[in-house]
Order: sequence, then structure tokens, then C-alpha cells
Amino acid sequence: MKADLKFFEDKEQVIVAGLAKYGRQSGILSFLRLVSFLAAAGLIIGGVVVQNPLLYIAGALVFILFVVLCFIHGGIISKVEYLNELSKVNSSYKARIKGDFSELRNIAVKNLRRAEDIGLAKTRLYGKDFDEPSHDYCTDLDLFGKKSLFSLLNVSETSFGRRRFADSLLRPHVSDITVDALKARQGAVAELCSKPDVLMDYQATARCGKMTKDPKALMDFAENGSKTSALGNALGIFGCAVWLAVPVVLLAAPEFISAAIIACIIVNFVIFAVGHALNARYIKASEGMPTQVKTILKLYSILENAGFENELINSLIKGEDSSQVTTALLKKLDKALRLVGLRSQPLFALAWNLIAPLDYLISYLLGNWAVEYGKSLPGYINSLAELESLMCAAQTGLVFANSTFPSFVESDKPSENAVFEGEDLAHPLLDHETVVSNSITIDKDIAVITGSNMSGKTTMIRTVGVCTVIALTGGLVPASKLTLGRMRVMSSMRIVDSLEENMSTFKAELIRISGIVNAANEERPLMFLIDEIFRGTNSDDRTEGALTVLKKLSKPYICGLMTTHDYAMIDKTREGFDNIRYYHFSESYSDTGISFDYKLSSGISRQSNARFLMKLVGIE
Repeated sequence: MKADLKFFEDKEQVIVAGLAKYGRQSGILSFLRLVSFLAAAGLIIGGVVVQNPLLYIAGALVFILFVVLCFIHGGIISKVEYLNELSKVNSSYKARIKGDFSELRNIAVKNLRRAEDIGLAKTRLYGKDFDEPSHDYCTDLDLFGKKSLFSLLNVSETSFGRRRFADSLLRPHVSDITVDALKARQGAVAELCSKPDVLMDYQATARCGKMTKDPKALMDFAENGSKTSALGNALGIFGCAVWLAVPVVLLAAPEFISAAIIACIIVNFVIFAVGHALNARYIKASEGMPTQVKTILKLYSILENAGFENELINSLIKGEDSSQVTTALLKKLDKALRLVGLRSQPLFALAWNLIAPLDYLISYLLGNWAVEYGKSLPGYINSLAELESLMCAAQTGLVFANSTFPSFVESDKPSENAVFEGEDLAHPLLDHETVVSNSITIDKDIAVITGSNMSGKTTMIRTVGVCTVIALTGGLVPASKLTLGRMRVMSSMRIVDSLEENMSTFKAELIRISGIVNAANEERPLMFLIDEIFRGTNSDDRTEGALTVLKKLSKPYICGLMTTHDYAMIDKTREGFDNIRYYHFSESYSDTGISFDYKLSSGISRQSNARFLMKLVGIE
């Protein structure tokens, strides 16, 4: 599968045309709103001055026109907001295809002024809130950060979707993912890749609904909500029934009609005051719900109308109870929450409750919904999170110049899963136009990679690690072919000391390596990635330590890659080890400098460019 930049360039032209169209309409409606409001005000004031009822009626009709124009204009403004967000989404896709992380950042913070908002936007983009320094491979493989796998692939716009995608990147350090589950995810990802319009529509809609915060109040109420009390129901009914006295008084004693209306208002005020405690739980829970529920409803509507054929996608859209349409259940909650908008301000809330017991009605509808359907809501949110995670996995097929679905070893035997055979592998975080691809095979053995500084050794083992992680999410990998087993991935690459924990670099590395060695004692498939083993100690100890580690990791259910400059260790591995493959990177020199081809070759390199590089920086 190949990235299609032209699709997004053409899409941008359509978006620009739409913004121009709705921009013109918005300007015209703004003018008509102003004219209709001034005309309505003028007619009503004129009616007061000349005492002409016809002017009152005309003013009222023009005011109704003003209200209608406001609703129409509001719809146009919503379309403009949607297209602006869609433009940002589209621009982000183009930036991903180009591998332009700076542009991704610029898009994320566009039009933001407050430092707090800019900081939150960067956090959402980089995913640093999910970073786990002690994780098996999180830091070493650049899962989170400015130039990371998360910032490149994440298209989830909800808080729970971001968390699920982050979990999918962190989760594959275990080997209990079934081949059938991976194939099911690949099928879902393949269809999502074929519908970029749906993904973009979903993203823009979620952005308009501002789904970056957890729907905690909604979830808590859905799981723990209960019906309103009998007393509350009785008071609510009485508050409505009391108004029946008004037509009775109007017919029997019209002179007391004003007193009757005032009495009904007083009764409803008392009912409102008494019901404050009865309804507080429901009213408080409803705050912030309307926008989130409306947005979740829109997102499910997009998915239900997209015409997906994949079984996994449709099972997630329909939820656990396939007999009920998800949007139908959400619409019932949405209708109840529309009443919440009527009490958006304290004075409005009081005014409406003086007319009728609105709070009682809201509480009654929410309580009934929570009891009847609330237990299903966490499942809907969970399904939406999983769908967003699949959308993120689909990005590998939409933004890489060359990508393919990996094949997995069908066997569950640990020894048969310790395999990685990749052709034309590329590191996804490098420039997509200039990145050099390589092929490598490790099958129940260890690849020891040599080469001079900056030749590509570390990048190579990161490429293998990142491709493995992407493969285990169900996504496509930047390669022409990949076959691998389901393995736990562990690494020791970026080693730093810690003054707070009184830990030297060497001790920190020992802890990382010991974790890998301990995992090797479990008879489960394992892939390890070790960069410049024991670089923090003397050469003799480094050599002996490295040989000890290699012996402990020489097991049939383990494969791995190790880079080294330790040629003494290399020489000693020529005897006593039959499971080591040797690869190397090389470079060439000229009068103008040093050049690397970054191509992996079989064999051992004994080249060193340290002195040459020191000379370049003035150290001779």
C-alpha cells in the first residue's frame, strides 16, 4: 500500500471552496440578522409611540424572522467550524506523508494564544502523558515525544481513544496475542485505509465536539444512576397539574386570573426549592453531558452510515447487544439532555422552573435512561476507543511510501515464534523520501551488528523494534515483506544515570540487561535489542560481561540484535556460539569528508572513524 498525497491535495481544494461558499453566506446572514433585528425593534417602538397594534404584529413577525435567521446562521457557523477543523486534519495527513513533525506541531497549536492551551495541544500531540521510562522498550523506540510513533500515527480525537492507542503501542510486550485476533485487526485496518474520507469526517466532528476530556460524569452516572424517588415524581406531577387551575379560574372568576397565575408560580417556586436536594445529583451529573453525548452520537452516526463490511468493525459499532442500534439508544439520552440547555444559566433555570418543574422532568428522564440503558454506555465508549485505535493503526498504510501487512507465525510454540524476517524495512520516523531501507533475518538466533560511529547500527535495531510493535497493533509496516512471531520486545539502548537514585550509567544498564536476562528464563518468545552493551565499563569487563549475556540469551525461543564496537568480544563469539549472525555497516572516505550508504551487509566490519570525526571537530 502506498500513500496518496494527491488525494489530500485535492481534498484541500474542496475544503477551501466550501469555506469560501459558507463564508459568503455567513456574511449575508449577518447583514440580514442586523437588518431584521433593527426593523423589529423599530416596528415595536413605533407601535408603542403611535399606539398601533398592526405595528406590534409586524414587529413580532419580523422578530420571528430574526430568530429563524439566527438558527440558520448558527448552522452555517457550525459548517465553517467543521470545515476549518477538517482543513487542519487534512493538513496533518499531508504532514505525516512528508514526515514533517514540525508542521504537525504547527497545525496542533494553530490559532492558540494562551500558553496553557498551547501546552495541552502539544501534550495531546506528543503523548508524553503516556510515557513509561521503565517500560520494556517505550523510551528506546521513541513511542512518545516530539518526533515519535505516537505523534506520527495518532489520529484519535477523544481522551479514551488516545489512551487506547497508547496502550496498543505499549501492550505488545507480551506474547499472548492470538494470530486470529491479529488477522481480524488487519482486516479492519485494511478497510479503514480504504475510507480516508470517513476517518477525516470522524476526526473533524470529534474536534468540533471537543472530546479531549474524559466523559467521567457521564460514565459515572450511566453506571450508578437510579430512578427518581416517588416523592420527586409526585411533586413534579403536582407542579404541572397546578396550572389546570388557571383555565378554571378564567372561566369561573376571571377577575382573579392574575392572582391564580401568581399562586401557580409561587407553588412551583416552593416545589423547585424543595426539589433542590432531590434533583441535585441528576442536575450536577448532566452538566457537560449534552455536548459530549451529542458528539458521541454524531461519531456513531458517521460509523453506522459509512457502509463498513468488515466483521470486527461492525461488531464494535453495534456493541454487545446487536439487536439495538447504538445511535437509537444515544438519541434517547440526547433528547433528555436537550432540556438541560434550557437551564444553562441560573436565571433561566429559575424562570423555567417557575413555569413548570423542569428539573424534575430532567431528573426523571435521566434516571429512567440510566436504569434502562446506562450499563451499556461503557461498552459503547470502549468500542469507540478500540475503533479509534484501529484508525491510528491504519495510518501506516496512509502515510508511508511503501507498506505491507506482516505475516505471523501460525504456531504457538515459543521456539517457532522467535523469528523476524524483513525485506526493505524502513524506519518510520526518518525522512520518508530519503530513508534507506534494509533487509534482515533472525530466526532463533542473534544478529550482532558492527560498524563505525554514525553508520546506522542503532537505527537498524530501532527499525526492527518499531516494525515489530506496529505489526503487533495490527497495522501495516514500512516494508515490502515481513514475517515474524509474537514476541515480547525488550531493549537496552538509551541508558542514563540518575543522581536522585544514586545510579551510575553502568548500574542503570545492568538493571536493564538483567531484566532481559530474567525474562529469558521464562519459556516464552522474546526479542531483545541491545545497543553497545556495557559501554560504561572497562574493555575486559565489557567483553566478558557481553559473552555471559550472549550465553544466557542463546535459547531456541529467543532472537535479538546487538550492536558493538568490541572486536575482542566478536572474536571470542566465533567459537562456542552457533546461533550468531554477523552484519555490518560501512562507510567511504574522500578528501571532502566521510559518507555512509546506511546499507546493512553480512559479515563483520572493523572500520573505525573516531579519529577522523575528532579531527573534523578540531580534536587532533
